[in-house]
Amino acid sequence: MPDVSLREQHRLASWRALQAAAVRLVGERGFAAVTVDDVAGAAGVSRRTFFNHFPTKAAALFDPDPDDAARLDQLLAAADGGPDLWAALRGVWLGFLDGAQALQLAAVRRQLVDDPELAAYVRSAYRFVEDAMERWASRRQAADPFTSSLAVHAAGAAVATAFGTWSPRDDPAGFLPAVARGFDALAPAFR
Repeated sequence: MPDVSLREQHRLASWRALQAAAVRLVGERGFAAVTVDDVAGAAGVSRRTFFNHFPTKAAALFDPDPDDAARLDQLLAAADGGPDLWAALRGVWLGFLDGAQALQLAAVRRQLVDDPELAAYVRSAYRFVEDAMERWASRRQAADPFTSSLAVHAAGAAVATAFGTWSPRDDPAGFLPAVARGFDALAPAFR
């Protein structure tokens, strides 16, 4: 983590505590049965603190971690040197989605995205990922913008398909192999 003030560290800790509480409570009780007051209480903060961080209960569940953009930038920078764009996108996506907390969050989110409003919120909140990958790929393959854009969107489709077909009742560890399967299925198109 970059050098940040104590106040910013406290703010980030509160943000993460609220999201963790929202994920845990909604995972246990369901979205409709959890209130903002429940989430704030479970995180040990006030309702006002909740609203200082999130405008809605859905935002507490779906907003990306404040460090996600920087983490994504690091993964993209590390993937710069390899010659194979598709393999690089695969590695970046799998690296970005990896981690026990990320998988737990994905499982709860997967339970909720059948609601069209919440599904739209997720797509909007995470649009930054595909945008960053699009910029990265277009710089990397400036001579062939069609193929770089196609690869980025195909990679996003592989992740979205894995997410849509993976059951949140299954072990969360099964999500990453489903993503890898999507990348493997599309790999011949990018050789």
